[in-house]
Amino acid sequence: MVSTLHHACFTLIILASAALGEQAGVTPIQKVLQLMNDMVAKGTKEKNEEAVKFSAFSQWCTDTKRTKGDEIAAGNQKIEELNAFIDLKAVEIKKLTDRILELEEDVGRWKTDQKAATDVRTKEEADYTATLTDYSESIDAIAGAIGVLKKQAYNRNQAELVQALVQVRSRRLVPRPA
Repeated sequence: MVSTLHHACFTLIILASAALGEQAGVTPIQKVLQLMNDMVAKGTKEKNEEAVKFSAFSQWCTDTKRTKGDEIAAGNQKIEELNAFIDLKAVEIKKLTDRILELEEDVGRWKTDQKAATDVRTKEEADYTATLTDYSESIDAIAGAIGVLKKQAYNRNQAELVQALVQVRSRRLVPRPA
């Protein structure tokens, strides 16, 4: 389009100079032609500068698009990795929560068992203490009876011995036969 305009201007200049003939000074038509030539040169220069700027901008857009596309792809990849990691940890949390509940149940059962065992031991201790006291009193009674019998160490008839045994047995300290 520029070259067509350029040819038209050039043709107009030639025709104008042939029609007017040559004059020694600068004519208004020559001045107009000179201005038009200057405008064509200026337009061509600006067009070339604009083409260079557009080329640089186009390259920047292409580079930026590629860079941003790579960053988005990397971000999406990172999101997928993190989602997989979250899913993995959710499964791990579920397993550990189940294990914690299981252990808490075990601890509760053990505490119940411990309480029951403590109660049994307390009862057994009371039984042992009562038995020990009973045996101690029995031993003391037997020792006392032996002492009495030693003081009375002479021959007796059987009736007196039975009577002494009945007295020892009638004491509260000697347990009843089973």
